Amino acid sequence: MNASTRNILLLSAKIAVAGVLVAWVVAKVHWRDYVYDRDGGAAYAVLTEPEASVGDALRVNTGSLWSPRVEVRPVSDFQPVSDGQVVRPGFATSLKAINISLAVLGAMAFGLALTMIAVRWRMLLKIQDVTISMWESIRLTFLGQFFNAIVPGTVGGDLVKAYYVAKHTPKVAAVLVSVFVDRLLGLVELVLLAGVMLGLLLAGGERSFDEMRLPVICMASIILVVGAMMTFLLSQRFRHALHLEKIYRRLPIAHHIAAAGDAAVRYRQRLGSMAWAVVISLISHLSFVTFVTLMGASLSIPAGWKEYFLYVPLIYIIGAIPLTPGGVGWVENWYLEFFESPVCGASTVLVLALLARLVPILWGLPGAIVAVTGARVPRSEVIEAELSAGERAGK
Repeated sequence: MNASTRNILLLSAKIAVAGVLVAWVVAKVHWRDYVYDRDGGAAYAVLTEPEASVGDALRVNTGSLWSPRVEVRPVSDFQPVSDGQVVRPGFATSLKAINISLAVLGAMAFGLALTMIAVRWRMLLKIQDVTISMWESIRLTFLGQFFNAIVPGTVGGDLVKAYYVAKHTPKVAAVLVSVFVDRLLGLVELVLLAGVMLGLLLAGGERSFDEMRLPVICMASIILVVGAMMTFLLSQRFRHALHLEKIYRRLPIAHHIAAAGDAAVRYRQRLGSMAWAVVISLISHLSFVTFVTLMGASLSIPAGWKEYFLYVPLIYIIGAIPLTPGGVGWVENWYLEFFESPVCGASTVLVLALLARLVPILWGLPGAIVAVTGARVPRSEVIEAELSAGERAGK
């Protein structure tokens, strides 16, 4: 089986998984406002006004979309949400009720996060003695956002950024390592942020261990995987002691692994600059989580800021597992896992998940200008071949 066929089969499998996950998410969502039966727990769509309410009763559809059956049922037949309220907002109502001011403020917070990513990457490049202007770093960051958000699954945004910079410097390996360390630094900070919030919630008695069972399991698994990955990538002694050299040299990212180990020495020598990179990275992540928090507040989702600063990092760490193109369906599923509750249904949470996907897409649109006005971006195989050739030539 050649590489092209293998890539097509892998993409097809990812699309199939995405289809299943999207269907699972959509199956839990109600377009109209709805109620839950007090006894059986079945969900019924509430008919639109002015026919919806009849005194202390509601007109509901107890049939199906294809075979509706209208019934007038007393309010006492349905599970209350809070304070006697039984009607839960559907997708359409949640979308209409959004607080525009908070949503716009949240979108601005994402823009700040994106700008901080550009500042962080420029600093990491500078540590490797690769200098680009701040404006160029911002342009390439928006270009990378365009490829990540608009055209996922084709050419990765990080690869495109590295390609453009590598065209103007012989230090291709240093550019690739800067991108790799940029991602690794972001991952580690997200793990630490989620871990701190989980500790605060449990230690402060705001949540019990039973309530936090899923986040605790996810957190423990992530720490184990990230710790093992960092040890494997950055410790040549570890790889040699376990005789892993022959295995990792066969991996497609073998040259990145070796380069990361070499670059670690240089980054340790520039601890002052690395400290600033960590601070800037933290600002970026705090801005990103604030973006989602404000979007949730605009929808009146009943979650505290500590829950957002725990759940959002977990969602995007787990969502980075490449099960589907662009994490479609996979990320939304984890939003439902963490934010859905008896008070806040899946319909409202899905609006939050879609806003968290739509805003980055909109912020990626300026990157289209860079893509159109700059040199044509070749296919991913060509980029990888040119970067690999440049990296070998620079050694």
